[in-house]
Amino acid sequence: MTHPTRFKFTNALIKALPIQPTEARSTDSEYSDSEVSGLKCLVGKGEGSRRFLFRYLYHGRKRAIAIGHWPEIDVALARQLVLQHKRALVMGQDPKRLKDEARDEMLLDDLFSQYYLPWAIQSKVSWNKDKQRYRDHLKPTLGSFRLSDITPSHILTLQHKLTSSLSIATCNRVIVLLKALYTWAGRQGLTNLHPAKNIALLRENNARKRYFSEDEIRRIFRSAEEDINPVAATYVRLLLLTGLRRDELRLARWEHIDISQQTLWLPKTKNGQGRIVHLNHLAMSLLKTLPRCKGNPWVFVGKVEGNPIANPVKAFKRILARAGIFDSEVCLHTCRHTVAALIVSHGGTLYDVQVQLGHRSSQSSQRYAHLHPQRLRNTSQLLAERIGIGMQ
Repeated sequence: MTHPTRFKFTNALIKALPIQPTEARSTDSEYSDSEVSGLKCLVGKGEGSRRFLFRYLYHGRKRAIAIGHWPEIDVALARQLVLQHKRALVMGQDPKRLKDEARDEMLLDDLFSQYYLPWAIQSKVSWNKDKQRYRDHLKPTLGSFRLSDITPSHILTLQHKLTSSLSIATCNRVIVLLKALYTWAGRQGLTNLHPAKNIALLRENNARKRYFSEDEIRRIFRSAEEDINPVAATYVRLLLLTGLRRDELRLARWEHIDISQQTLWLPKTKNGQGRIVHLNHLAMSLLKTLPRCKGNPWVFVGKVEGNPIANPVKAFKRILARAGIFDSEVCLHTCRHTVAALIVSHGGTLYDVQVQLGHRSSQSSQRYAHLHPQRLRNTSQLLAERIGIGMQ
């Protein structure tokens, strides 16, 4: 009995299809679905494996794309997949080419390690932080995903998971890195997707509440004079006199200090741009006390020959202890917050903070807005006074 080669596919009828005879010239017998044109079922020799295929024309050329084996892919799913391919054809796209491109598409791990990281090492001061955040938080969850397989749902799930073990700020830095990865890849022409684009960051409390009072600063300065490591002690005091980031000051070179202009040139900052820092007379006087070692270009020489100071945290803790400051919220970065607080509290603007601290945008400086209520009150009073003049 000859089986019809065209009929409405059902799972029962596909199962009942006869195995291709061993002596047949063709490897498979082919059947067509009368419900969805182009959907074929091929039945092989031997064990009679059954697989679905989609045959179509693209720009006048015959093309075929594998759908999958039955029963792993049943009739309903096979039809659904063929309809998706037909939609691609309507849009002028070749389904087989799309499938091949998806198969060859790079993983997130490939994007980061082979493309993004080499660029970041050359272009970003903070590339090592990107490497650590990717290794610890993105790679375990999304590293093995292809770029087009990562969805906003995956990212939201990751974000929720991170909040159970990380601070809100750290969680945001991880999501920001993922956003940056897709943005950078888009600019390089590596992908046109951006599933993280509309993922909102979690709300952070950016109001820096802990900074040193003027009395604490004076105690720190007096304590630093007594420390067993004069280089580290001077480093701590200069942090409080400049507001520089930890490594911006630690990696300062003598060649970048202009004694006559009283400036320090930072060739590469966290923002990737160089800038000039103006040094006050106290900073200049402290710099003059530092030893200079032949062949060592660093302002703050370390114990290892030819290297800068490695870990000033120990000295910082000793200095704080002698100054009577015992606070778990305090760290070297508190010195930077303190400089911002001093500027704002004594009449400086947030723009002054932005320039002194080297913020790329005013948004970073805005976190210190809560420190100058008196200045806002004075501004409000000035408006009343000026308007009042014309009403008298």
